[in-house]
Amino acid sequence: MLTHMKRTTLLLDAGLYADLKRRAAAEGRTLTDVVERALRLGLAARAVPRRPRITLPSYDLGPFLVSPADRGEVRETLRHHGTREEE
Repeated sequence: MLTHMKRTTLLLDAGLYADLKRRAAAEGRTLTDVVERALRLGLAARAVPRRPRITLPSYDLGPFLVSPADRGEVRETLRHHGTREEE
């Protein structure tokens, strides 16, 4: 037995295990070879870089016409201006 190899137990989803077994059979390789190659490729893959953060413009629209905390005043203002109130 080779001394540089380590033995381990993996808990795999049944569907994934079946896919790995099919690939090993189709390629004439062992399950160990297929899993080892998949792990090596996964470890070698670079993480997808994140998109840079977008800064959105900000505008000062002045003071509130009504206090947002006063629901009654907000309701009355919406009713007065003909805007549908959604709750």
